[in-house]
Amino acid sequence: MEDHGRTPDNRAALIASIALLLFSALTGLALVGWFHRNDQPWSWKSVLAAGCALLAVTTSALVWKTPTRNHAVLGIIVMLVSLARIGSPAEWTWVSFALVAVTFVLLMPLVHAAIVLRPDDG
Repeated sequence: MEDHGRTPDNRAALIASIALLLFSALTGLALVGWFHRNDQPWSWKSVLAAGCALLAVTTSALVWKTPTRNHAVLGIIVMLVSLARIGSPAEWTWVSFALVAVTFVLLMPLVHAAIVLRPDDG
């Protein structure tokens, strides 16, 4: 099977970029459900989710176009900050547990990219 010149670094960056795009799409889908279900959908939680979805798309482009460790770490931070919207564990429902599980699964490619990519030289 041909690899078409892809190095492990490029492959890790591509997979991390896809994980960020998937995270952003799932967050957007969750926001659609949130807005459809609630009478007062705008809160700090929805603003945080929308901001993290937009930052995830931006970070995905950075990881894909200029793959560096700092960009992968930025993606990790964006995904972890988005978890603040689920509240304290006393308030969790099955949706909260699913959100945490999916987020951590999508974090795995970013952690791998942060390990294998070169640091910025600046």
